[in-house]
Amino acid sequence: MRIIGYKILPEYFIANLYFIKNFELRKDDQNVQPGDIIRLMEHDGEKYTGRSITRPVLYVLRDVSQYGLMHDYCIIGF
Repeated sequence: MRIIGYKILPEYFIANLYFIKNFELRKDDQNVQPGDIIRLMEHDGEKYTGRSITRPVLYVLRDVSQYGLMHDYCIIGF
C-alpha cells in the first residue's frame, strides 16, 4: 500500500469531498493499484489551499483504448 498525492482543482475537489465523484482520470505514471491510498490536494491554479482528502483505491481501469481510454491513462475508482 502506498499513499499517492495528486493536486486537484476546487470544483473537482468539492465533488470528491461530497462523494458525488468517486473516480479520477489520470496519466498512468504512478502505477496506482487497488489498496493504495489517493490523497487529493486542492490547488486553485496558483497555490495549494491547504485542504486535502484521502480515498482508498478500489479499482483501476487501464488498457482499454477500444473504449476511448487513451494509452498511458487510467481511471482510478474509490
